[in-house]
This record gives sequence, C-alpha cells and structure tokens, in this order.
Amino acid sequence: MNVAQPRTLRKYLDWAPQAADGTLTDTDVTATVPGTSKLFAAGNGVLYEITKDDKLKAYKDNSATGGSLLTPVKTYSLAFSDMKRVWSNGARIFAQDTSGTITVYKQSAPATGDGTISKMMAIPDGDNLTEVTSASSVWMAGNTLYTLTGGKVAHRTYSEIRGPVITATPIPHLGDSTADVSGLADAVAGWSPGPGTFNTVTTAADYSGVVRKYTGTSAALANDDLAEGVFGQVMADTASCLADPDGDKPVFGDVPESAGADAPATTPDDAAPQISRTVSGKYTLGNGQGAPGLKVTVTALDAGTDQTADSFKPTVLATATTGPDGSWTATLPDTLPAEVQAAVDDNGGVLNLQAMTDGTTSSGVPVLGVDHLIAAPAADASSKPTAFAASAATSGHTVALVPTSADGSLIGNDPTDAQQKQTFAAAVEQSPLASDGPDPLWQSDKSKLPADYSPFVVGGKDISAESVSPRVGGCNESKYKESSKIGYTTVGEAHAFYDAKAGFTYSDSMSSTIDIATNSSGSWSIGTSKGVGSSTGRSLGFTNKGPYWGKQFKVPIEYIKYKHVWYCDGFPRDTWKTIEPNRYKIPAGGETSRMGKDVRSKDGQHNYVKSPRSHRGILPKGQFWELNRTRSMKWSGSVSVYGLTLGTSTSFDHSHAQKITAGNKPQEHDIWGKNDSLNGKPGIILSY
Repeated sequence: MNVAQPRTLRKYLDWAPQAADGTLTDTDVTATVPGTSKLFAAGNGVLYEITKDDKLKAYKDNSATGGSLLTPVKTYSLAFSDMKRVWSNGARIFAQDTSGTITVYKQSAPATGDGTISKMMAIPDGDNLTEVTSASSVWMAGNTLYTLTGGKVAHRTYSEIRGPVITATPIPHLGDSTADVSGLADAVAGWSPGPGTFNTVTTAADYSGVVRKYTGTSAALANDDLAEGVFGQVMADTASCLADPDGDKPVFGDVPESAGADAPATTPDDAAPQISRTVSGKYTLGNGQGAPGLKVTVTALDAGTDQTADSFKPTVLATATTGPDGSWTATLPDTLPAEVQAAVDDNGGVLNLQAMTDGTTSSGVPVLGVDHLIAAPAADASSKPTAFAASAATSGHTVALVPTSADGSLIGNDPTDAQQKQTFAAAVEQSPLASDGPDPLWQSDKSKLPADYSPFVVGGKDISAESVSPRVGGCNESKYKESSKIGYTTVGEAHAFYDAKAGFTYSDSMSSTIDIATNSSGSWSIGTSKGVGSSTGRSLGFTNKGPYWGKQFKVPIEYIKYKHVWYCDGFPRDTWKTIEPNRYKIPAGGETSRMGKDVRSKDGQHNYVKSPRSHRGILPKGQFWELNRTRSMKWSGSVSVYGLTLGTSTSFDHSHAQKITAGNKPQEHDIWGKNDSLNGKPGIILSY
C-alpha cells in the first residue's frame, strides 16, 4: 500500500447478524481517511483515528440521519502512532506496544467520544496475554475479547479487579481462553457485531475476500458466504445486545418510495427483425477519418474448403468496396455453400462472418482491417441469412486500420506464464466482484497497457493520419489452428434479496455472443464478437438460491487461437491472429458449470433508490417472475483466457431464463430492470 494515498472507509449494514440468512449490505456510505492514519471503532457509532503526529481524533457516525460517516467530535493528544494495534469496547481503550505490553485507558463518555481519556494500567504480564499479543486479529464484544491466532478463534473475559482499598485503581485482568473454532487457515481478521456472534474474513488464493459468520455458544458456522470482496481493515460498531428483525427489509436512512405497481407477468418478445441479406461496416484511418476505395472480402468465419484437422481456406461469400467515408455494404447469397450451411446448422442457425481489407499508408506501412459480423436466419425463411435481430451492433461496426506484417513479426511471441500474471485480465480474474466495465478496447497478453497506448505508432512515427491506398493482386486467406483452451465464461446472473429465491437456466444449445480478440500489430483489439450456438440441447443452471444472494453463472467454452495468412499471388502479405469462442465443452473430469463472481452489490436499497422509477415493479408474495425474452446485458470480464479478458451477452428464450421468486414475509418485494423497464429490455432483473 502507498501510505501517501488516501484510503476509503466503507460502511456495511450487518442485517440479522444471528440469522443464517442475514446479509452484510453495502450502504453506499463512504469517507476518505489519510493513508498515514490508523482507525479503530468503539461502539455507539464512535470511531477513532490515530494520526501520524500522535493525535487521537474521535468521530461520530451520523450517516443514518443524513450526516457524515466521520463527524468530528474531539481531538486528544495520545502517543498511539507507534502502537502495534489499538482496539476498544467503548468504555475502555487497549493499546498494545511493540514489546507486547497492553495498556488500558478509560473513556469517560463512551457513547459520544467527547469525554476524558485517562490512563489506567497495563494488563499484568503472564495474565493470559500470550495468545492476545501474538494474535493476527483482536476484537471485543462488550467484555468478551476474541483473538484469531493461527486459524483458531478463541475468547476470554476481560474484567477489572479492585484491591482492598476502594479508591485504588482497578487491576485489568484476562480470564482463561476458550476455543471457539479452528482450521481457519485462510482467515486474516475477525470482528463481532454483538454478543455471541463473530465473523471472519478470508484472503484466499483467489483473492475472494469471503466473510463467514459464526453464532451461538458453540460458535457454529451459520453462513460460509455472508459477503465477498471485503478487504483491508474491518471494524465493527459492536452492539450491546442483538435481536433479529421480524421480517423487515434492510433499510438505511429513509425508506425508499415504492414503485406502486405489480411487475408484469411476462416480458414481451423483441420486435420482429427486418428481413435483410446485407451486412455492412466502415473502415477508417487511425485518426477516425474514412478510408475510401478499399476492397472488402466477406468470408464465413467457421467454414471453408481444403479442410484439414488444423487449417482451412474460409469460403468467400461477398465482396464490396469502401465509399468516400470508408463505409461498405455487401449482400450475402440466397443459398449458402454447402460447407457454410453445415456450419450454420451446427451453430444453432447462426452465421458468423469476417470482413477483411488491407492497404498501404503513404509512408509504406502495410495496414489491415478485420471486422466480425453475425447473421441468423429469419423465423419464416430459415434458409436465408438475415440481420441478427438480437444484437443490432453486430453490423455497421467502425474498424480502424492498424499496422500489420507479412510474416507476423509485429505480433511477437506468445506470452510466458509469468507475463500473463501481469496483465489486465489477471487483475480482473483475481477480483471477487463483477466489473461494470467496459473491457479495454486494446489489451496485451504480456502486461498492462498504458492508458495512452496507441497501436498506430510504427518505428517511433505516428501513421494514424496517413492516407491508405489499396493493394492489388489475386488473394485468398488460409486459417491455421494454433491451440485451444477452456475458459469458464459468464452467461448469466441471478439475484435474490430480502426473502426471495433466485434461479437461472441455460442450455448448451446456447445463444450467446462472445467477444473475439484480433492481433496484427503486437496488442489485441477487443471490439468484435461471435455468435455461439449448438444443435444439441442439454440444460444446466441453478434454483432456489437465496435469500440475500447474487451470483454470475459460468459455463465452459472452448476458445481457439488461430493464425490467419492473406496470400496474394502465392506470397504472404498480411498475418494476424484471432482468439475465438467455439463451443460449450466440458474439460475431461471438469465441472459442467460453476458459480462466478459475486453481484450482490447490485441489489438492495441504495441501488433501488437510484434506479429509474419506470424500471421498477412489485413482485407479489409467493409469486415468481421470469425473464425469458430479449437480450441480456453484456458482462465485462466474462472470461479471462490467453491473457485477455472478453465480454459476453446472452439471448433469453425458452431455454435461457433468469427467475426470481418472492417469499411470504410481510414487506413487499421490489424488482427492477438494470437497463430498461420490466416491460421493455431490462437485461437482468435486480432485487430489493
């Protein structure tokens, strides 16, 4: 951590802390704390900051009534900055120095933090101190002191023994240790919301930051996934007693306004697609200006002639020439060649296309433009490809011409394992929480690219504004399979807040659109996509997850790395590589599917309040609502494969659906669409 950088203090609400179905909800309330400061909580909404210059600043949390999370109360002069750790139960403050001595201080006004802090005395040596001073985490609930040491949580009672003279200073005392739970090798810290309950947080190999809950006199595991993505120092505003809410929703601050209407029973179909056999796009220079007069060749992405186990020549379906602004339009044939039709049938009726053009800049740099488009058969004319109705963005792309080389020398060697660990994709993969994206357009499989990265600099010269002339000759493409990998890919998510249950259904016939990565100049461009389907039909998914639950759902997809060579008059002129999704494929001995990233942070009160009122609806008690029409949202960071992160979206239909079922607790269950109203194209359904 860079101590010069400020840190963010974030407030969570521990709802129903003794119940297995409680939740640790992000309240969306934050404050900024200097990186050089240390914090500890003292109950009653009082927090203390230890500054580098040995000031102890007391704050009151007034955020529940519209005030600041850190409202200044009083500043004390206490030399705590060199302490190994400091903690408090409100009335007492405990400071452990580097030698292991724990000195006790008294706060005369623990409810407000603005009293007098006076030094009492140190806890006597040998008074059951070793386990406390060597602990990785220490916290209190009233007069019960907990420690986390070597994966074991234990507690003991703190008390003060008076001497024979009533006016004598009480002597601090720690009782014998009682073990609560052991075997928590991945736990790094703990805290208590109140008596008889404690939580631990892990930092496992996957950096998940999982919070686990333990309750009762036997410290039984009540919830092994209370929250995810919790990192850093965790402090609790420990209550003196705990009571579970009686069927109430978690509410922080003002009660949100109701949507005032029941959710519609179903979602409508998308509008019928316009029957069209045309595909289109646009090619530009690096500066965004149009690239006119270039020949465009449209080929089938998945089918061709001269087929071998690892190569084929993609079948040409149409050609075009770019106009003055770089735009082009091509018409697909009425009847597809047999090898292309077979690939379409095997892909659930989806035709994937590649559009390619090349040229030479005014300074002699060869450049290349590769676009990918999707077409699908109309419902009433399945033998003829039409515009892919579920994704309007699959035609009409704008693609910049980037540098290329005849032999692929600009692409460079494949990355090492060590290099892939330093990439943007690796950072996304490690995060336990879903990214709102979007994914970067340009990515490296060897490192993180700088924010100002440009693919248009060649030999120190920027060629982005140079005019491009077409190259001539009789040309054709050969496509070579280099390798394949399985990547577990997000294809959906489901949510269940309050008393709801979530479900998600996905068929391996699939109906997903997944990014393609293209590389001709040394880094990968992520901006085009491929429709992935299948002629088979096995269903998978989950049901009855919740309450207070939200996860993405991942399935194994095979990704193939191809090398493409554009031959003209028998000589290679352009070489590029792609990483393309292929099929649902279970690895040998592997999982048929798996749960993905935690998305509970999208649910709850503060997200509901921020949602457009027109997106909301009420789900009546005991009833369900299923999203089985329209296209989902696009999930950024859907998969990390070959050192890159790619995005995915899914078409909901009778085989692909997100479902939410309301329980029977007294308050209404509110749902809303992320991207649109429940009657429109909501993308996904969120829950409160």
